[in-house]
Formats: sequence, C-alpha cells, structure tokens
Amino acid sequence: MPSVGPTSAGWAISNCRRCRTPIRVFTILFDAPAADAGCPDCLLVGEFRRSSVFGCRVRETTSRSRSPRQASVKVCYLIGLLGGVKTGQFERTEDIDQFKALNEILGDLPRGRGPDDVGRPPNAHFELPQNIVSTKSLRFDVEGNHESKIFLGVVGGSISIGDRLPDGRATRWVVGGFPIGVADDRHHLLVAGSRAGKGRSVLVPNLIMLPKETSTLVIDPKGDLAKATCRWRAEGLGQDVAVIDPFECSGEGTRKYRVGFNPIEMLSRSDRFSFVPNALLIASSLIPDSQRSKDPHWNDCARDILSGLCAHVATHARYEGRRNLVTVWELAFRLAEPSNDDPNSYTLEIEMMDNDAGGGTVRASARAFYDRTGQEFFGVLSNLRKHLSFIGIECVQDVLTGPSVDPRRLKSGSLSIYSSIPAMRGETMSGYQRMIVQLSIAACEEEKQSVGNQTVFFLEEFAALQRLECIEVAIAQLAGLGVKLLIVVQDLNQLKDKYPGSWETFIANCGVMQVFGGNDQTTLSYVSKRMGDSLTAKSSSTATTFSQVANDAQSGKNWSIDSTPLMTPAEVGMFFARDDAKLRQLILRPGFHPMILQQAFYDKAAFLQGRYDPF
Repeated sequence: MPSVGPTSAGWAISNCRRCRTPIRVFTILFDAPAADAGCPDCLLVGEFRRSSVFGCRVRETTSRSRSPRQASVKVCYLIGLLGGVKTGQFERTEDIDQFKALNEILGDLPRGRGPDDVGRPPNAHFELPQNIVSTKSLRFDVEGNHESKIFLGVVGGSISIGDRLPDGRATRWVVGGFPIGVADDRHHLLVAGSRAGKGRSVLVPNLIMLPKETSTLVIDPKGDLAKATCRWRAEGLGQDVAVIDPFECSGEGTRKYRVGFNPIEMLSRSDRFSFVPNALLIASSLIPDSQRSKDPHWNDCARDILSGLCAHVATHARYEGRRNLVTVWELAFRLAEPSNDDPNSYTLEIEMMDNDAGGGTVRASARAFYDRTGQEFFGVLSNLRKHLSFIGIECVQDVLTGPSVDPRRLKSGSLSIYSSIPAMRGETMSGYQRMIVQLSIAACEEEKQSVGNQTVFFLEEFAALQRLECIEVAIAQLAGLGVKLLIVVQDLNQLKDKYPGSWETFIANCGVMQVFGGNDQTTLSYVSKRMGDSLTAKSSSTATTFSQVANDAQSGKNWSIDSTPLMTPAEVGMFFARDDAKLRQLILRPGFHPMILQQAFYDKAAFLQGRYDPF
C-alpha cells in the first residue's frame, strides 16, 4: 500500500465497517488510498510494515475504495511495540488492552526494553522550580501542617543582604518564596557542615511547625532548640513539654518545663517481657560496644554487672524510694566491700545472690562478676566505675533522682522531650544522651496505644552520641514502631566512622537526604555520584598546517554530545556552600529528580514570626 507518511495518531472507539461491532482501534492518518478497519471477527488478511510513527511493527487492514481519496488507516493491534512480538493473529479488544498493560512496565525505561532497542543515554536533571511549586504533595501549609510534613525550604525567594559580620562575610537571608515540605514515613538525613545554618533553617522551623499531634524527642547539644521552641510548643500548640537540662544551659525561660529522667523507675515498671532487655539496654547505653576496641572483654564484663545492678536496684525491697541511677552508682563503689558476717564473701554478693528478679538475671550477673579474681576482678570494676563517673556530678544527680518524664507518652500522648547538654559536656554525657534515646525508642515499641502521627527524633550532632546499637540493628523497623529519625551529621565521614559496616544502610532507609554547607571530599563525591550523569555538548577545534591549507583542507570546530556528572564534587561544594549567594540546598529523594531549594531562616521568614523565643 503506498503511503506518504503519517499526519497524526491516537486511540479511538469505532465500529467495524462490516458487522458494526464496537472496537477500540489505534488510528494513524496517512496521505493514502481509503482503508477500512475490521473487527477481530471479520478481519481481512493484512500486511506488516515498519511504522514511521513508532518505529515498531503494526498490522494494517486495508481495502481500496472505488475512487482514491485522503483517508485513514485504522490499526487495531500494535504488534511488537517493545520488540517482544514479531508476528501474530489479530486479538480481541480485551486482549489488546492486556497486551498493552504488559508492555507498559517497560515503556518508560531508558534502555534495554528489548533486543532491538537502541535506548537513550543517561540524562539526569534537576526538577524545575515550577514543577516543585505546582506539586500538591510538596506544598507546605505553614499554618496547619496536618500531614506532619518536614519543612525543607522555599522556592522562588529573593535574597536580602544585611550588614557584614566581623570576619567580613555578608549576611544574607531569603525573603518570600513558596514553602516546600515532604511527608515521608521513612527517616530524614541532614548533612550540613559546621556553622552552615542547620538549626536556623531546618531544626528550629520544624520544631515550630510540626503539629501538636506529632510528638518529638530532641537531642539539644547547646540548649538553643529548647530555648527557641519549647514555649511555643507548650503554649502555642498546647503540647506537653519536658526539658531535661541538668546544667541549665537552655536558660531561665525553660525552667518551668524542666523534669528529671529516671531509667531505673522505668525499669521497675517493665513487664516480664521487657524487664531484662531494658536492663541490658541501660547498660549498653552507658557502656557502648566499640567496634574498634582491641579487647572488648572489659566492656562486656562491665556491662554484665551493670545490668545486674540496675535490675537489683529496681526490684530489691531495700532500695524502695531510692530506685535510681545514683543508687546504682553508689553500689558500683561497694562491689568490693567485704561482708561483716562472712570474710570470704562480699556484702553485695550475698544480697544479689538472694534476688530472683529477671528469671535469675541478678544472681547470674553477680556470680559471673564475683567468680573473677585478682587483676581481672579489679580491672572490670575499674572500667565500670569509669563509665559511671558522670553520675558523680551533683546537678546530674538532681535530674536522675527527680520527678521523671515517661517516654511512653511520646506515642500514647502529645509530648515533646528536650535533652539539653552544653557542647563542652557532650563527651562526658554521651552515655546519658544515648540512654535517653534508646530507652525512648524502646518505650515507643512497648507502648501499644498510638495517638497522632509518628514521633520525630531530632538527633542533632548524631556522631557525638557514639554508636547506638538499637538504631543500627533496627533502623529499618523503627518506622513501623511509629518512630521517624531526623539524623543530623556534619559530613558522611561521621557516619562511616561510627558505623563502618552499615553507614549506607542509614542512607538507604532515609526518604530524604538534605545537603548544604559540605566541604569534605567523601560527602561531595557521594552526592555527585548519587545525582547521576547528564548530557553535555563538547566542542573541539581542528587546526591546519600550511601544506593542508595549500591543498584546500578544512578547519573549524566539531561538536559532540557527551555524558558527564550532573554536578562534579567541586561544583557540589561550590553551589551548595555555606556562603552561597543564593542560599541553595540540595534535596535528594529516592525515585525523584534532585531538587534545589533555598534555605529559610526562622528569624527572617515572615510566616514564622511570633512563634519562637530568640536565643
């Protein structure tokens, strides 16, 4: 059949020209003699040809009319749309739809759709700002935020420039723009360098705008987050607020919200299923397992006796009214005290051997400890006392013995807990902070009643917490427990250092990776590779010698298309730098094109005014 080429194409509902049966046909308009379409019941024998529209095989049914005219060729069945079928008999309409659905699973793949598919080269690109703004799931409601979205930044804001800082840098901030946020039940990873503005543009805004129905636990290294947001969450949102601040670094404004944190009291409330695991969790928090330790024996033994001491204080009648970590600390210094009644035994040995709590856990830990002799006995004892030394600080004792917040209310109620520690005390108090995080996660697992949204854990300076074993092991399951982690690190090296065998597992379980202010090669290279490759045009010049000119040789520029990283590591460091003139940040989400947003500072954004306390 002669044809000049198609003018348009598309699916349509038509009737068979012979029996008038309704059929769904694919119509291609040609400059060609008239053609009739046939239904599967009375189809005439057709022919195959290569379609210039799709580059695929189609079956045409044609019959010439008495006088040539402009007409349409109606194609009922696309054969081998993706190179999978070469020949075949005409199928009924429902089979056509099924065949099309089978092929759609490969239809948007760039390459490898079939043995004859040439494919397209990689061509990654950033999401267009207008697409971001027009996507309903990304628009952020600054007044309600009933979906409990994590606020990311703005699009389309203008830059204002203020006075210069003492070091000569100009102050910049974004004015206006469209607020953007994401509701994702997976975790959130924030990678931002030192003094890059992560608190000002991410942490404080989210603590202001997460709704009352979303409980939070905030690791607050300097007390600034509690100082800026706890009053708003308590009085503005009507949420219960608890500030654990032994050193009072969050200021006078948080005093009425301050509470204690007593892990032994929580342990005493545990049922038979969680009592021993929680005792072990307290011990592993205070004495972490270091993967780099050449001899883990000393820490393992110290953890064993510490878990036994915690279980003993939580259950023995002698310690009624004194069930707290201060009592555990005191007992750690009495472990080597000989018994007055039996010079061959120790006072605590006799006491713990008579305690049947935890299915014999107390007795077993006492037996394991007191069976050691000589250097091993005193080595384990010395190691235990070293890890508990922070309890000797008087203000810490006040928190450990005072009225305690119940972390189960993070899931069963509406509660925000702030754990504030001065930056200079971070290393000393790291075990204390780990204990708060891990016991709160355990409480969310044990609590069966769930009210409101996921509980968001703001883990600022995540690396300072050292290794959190419960998170490392169960990060993939935490979302199912109603826990969402917002992990904050300065660079990916911090993750690799604390979790050398599983740092990529943390990233894999995050629905959002937010990056700005980076300056290390590991982070910049990872981000560059994560974004993929894009097409670029390259030119090359050809010069000619004198003899070539004499022989009329041609010279000029040659252009070629090549594939290069969407951004090189150096470009990632430049365009998302702390001092970037446009305050840009990079958002990476699995399954989506990378987005570029602008940072919005809580103290400059109009929609956040009146909802925070300055610090």
